[in-house]
Amino acid sequence: MTKTETQDRPRRRGRRAATGLALAGAATLAALAVPAAAFAGGGSISNTTLRPGDEACVAAHAVSSVSASGSANAPGLKFKIIGQSGTVVTGSGSPGPVTSWGAQTQAGWYNWQGEGDYTACAKNNGTSNVRLNLLVIDTV
Repeated sequence: MTKTETQDRPRRRGRRAATGLALAGAATLAALAVPAAAFAGGGSISNTTLRPGDEACVAAHAVSSVSASGSANAPGLKFKIIGQSGTVVTGSGSPGPVTSWGAQTQAGWYNWQGEGDYTACAKNNGTSNVRLNLLVIDTV
């Protein structure tokens, strides 16, 4: 081994270490620069029999948006989203007894009631038992 090769070896190690540190630093900065994902919440109810007059609800806290969906094994359930003010979110109610439904609202929409707790409900307005397959609320 010549003197030049021996002298280059520590330099290469130093360059490798510097490159490794630079890459690690860049990765850390990139991770910090990416905005964190917004907290998402939600809940669900499934496989519940609702007798005539019964209602099942699930709630979650929303900061900027709410979406809900539901399904039943037979017509008979009426679905809706109740906003933090305690009133039904405009346009979120099903038109009548249905077997599937979905609704949403978000900040900036005419029916947004602001940050707070929102509730999705399914009510049996019929005269016979209806199985609620699934009722889901998702929030951001």
